[in-house]
Amino acid sequence: MDKFKIQNIIEIIDKEIKAYEGLKQLFEEKKELLKKSKAGDIGEVDNRIISQGNVIEKINDVRKQLTIEEFGKDLTMTQYTEYLSEKYEAYKDELEKRKVKICKLSEELVLLNNQNVELLKHGIVMTNKMLETIVDAFAPQGSNYNDTGKADTHDLDMWTVNEEI
Repeated sequence: MDKFKIQNIIEIIDKEIKAYEGLKQLFEEKKELLKKSKAGDIGEVDNRIISQGNVIEKINDVRKQLTIEEFGKDLTMTQYTEYLSEKYEAYKDELEKRKVKICKLSEELVLLNNQNVELLKHGIVMTNKMLETIVDAFAPQGSNYNDTGKADTHDLDMWTVNEEI
């Protein structure tokens, strides 16, 4: 393997790192929108997340193709580091730094995604409670009897409905 191919693989890994950092920013933006209950803006951020995911997938495909051409199979960062460290000592530190960065980004993305899922669940619970309150407020009340045995209907003043009927 010549230095040009190694450098090419390193450049692709750098592109992957930048793409994952962009995804992390989008997840953070979505988290803030979920906290502020801005549902309209969440859809736009979700579309950008999907787009960023497609970019990452394309970069991964290029990296996989290069490694398959060179090594006969797709290699993980650990496998890159081990192989290139044995053959080319000069690239060991560069690859190790990138491996650590990708691992850290991966952990952060998982954490942010889990937090966003929990915020979504909480939002669903709150929405359900609001809907139950609204439905209960406008649901027809059956006859309730008070202490004296008389019907206590607690009629709401719905004069506009009564007039139309």
